Amino acid sequence: MELYYPLLPIGIGLLSLAWLVRDIVAAWLLGRRGDRAEGEIVGYAETMRTSRVIVRFRTEDGEEVLTTNENSSWSAARYGDPVTVSYDPDDPRRARIVAAPWPSLWPRTLFVSLASGILLIGCLLGVLTWW
Repeated sequence: MELYYPLLPIGIGLLSLAWLVRDIVAAWLLGRRGDRAEGEIVGYAETMRTSRVIVRFRTEDGEEVLTTNENSSWSAARYGDPVTVSYDPDDPRRARIVAAPWPSLWPRTLFVSLASGILLIGCLLGVLTWW
């Protein structure tokens, strides 16, 4: 049974990194390929697990869109803050904030470092256990 213990941190590290890389790539693609619009923070959508900012903006066609931002430093966002969003022209509700007064790369860097550290510990345990 102890032969399988290193698989737990390896699995957690790989799943975490896969989720983070998927999120980073989705944000990058939407930022590069999406249309941009100016918008503003109009509220918060809270659930049992998370709280996300609600953003209102107008598309190039003049359609007003109200959507929640997938990833945000919501505690730093204030009602009425101006933001720039990048949105999918085929589905404008799929939008991300790409410019605002508060974004930081530190949280994403911290999570990638943490997931990499867990994966490294799992690999080290695997080396020590399996050889």
